Amino acid sequence: MMDIVGYAVICENDCIADAAGSMPDSLKTEAEWAYFQAGLEASDVIVLGRKSHAVTPNPRARQRLVMTGRVSAPVWEDTRTVFWNPKTAPMETALAMFDGPASHLAVTGGRLVFDYFLNTAPGYTRFHLSRVKDVYIKNGIKVFTALEEATQTPESLLRAKNYSPDKWQQLDDIASVVSWIPR
Repeated sequence: MMDIVGYAVICENDCIADAAGSMPDSLKTEAEWAYFQAGLEASDVIVLGRKSHAVTPNPRARQRLVMTGRVSAPVWEDTRTVFWNPKTAPMETALAMFDGPASHLAVTGGRLVFDYFLNTAPGYTRFHLSRVKDVYIKNGIKVFTALEEATQTPESLLRAKNYSPDKWQQLDDIASVVSWIPR
C-alpha cells in the first residue's frame, strides 16, 4: 500500500502563501521546519507543484515528482526530478520512473497539489496541518481551493472529506500540528 502524507503550514486565516504565491517568513519556525524535514527524510519521493519546485532548493537531492500541466507524459527534468501531468498519465507511471521504491510520498504543496490528493483516490493516508498562531496573510492563498468560501475551514473540509484528527502536537510557542487520518 502506498503511504501518501501531506504537509502544510498555514496562518490563522488558513493561507499557505501570500498573494504572489510566496511563503512568508512569518510562517517559518525552527520547530515546524524540523518536523517537516523529518517527514521529508522518511519519504521516498516528494510531490510538489511546478512553482514550488522552481523556488525550493533541493540540496539533499531528494527524488521529486513535480505536478505540472506543461507535459503530456512523465519526463525527467534531471536525475532526481520527474515532471508529471495527472490529467494525462497515472501517478504510478511517473513513480515507476524512479529507481527504488516509491511507496512513501511526502506531498508538500502548493494548493493545487494539496487539492489533487484531497479529491483523488486513494488520497492521503495522513495529512499534517501545522498552524502558526497570530499570523495573518492578507489576500493570501488558502491551503485548499474550497476554502475560498468563507464558511469553510481546513478542519471542516477535512472532516467533510472523511478525515478525522488523530494527533495534536505543540511544536513551539507559536506552531502546532494536527495529524488527520482517513475514517
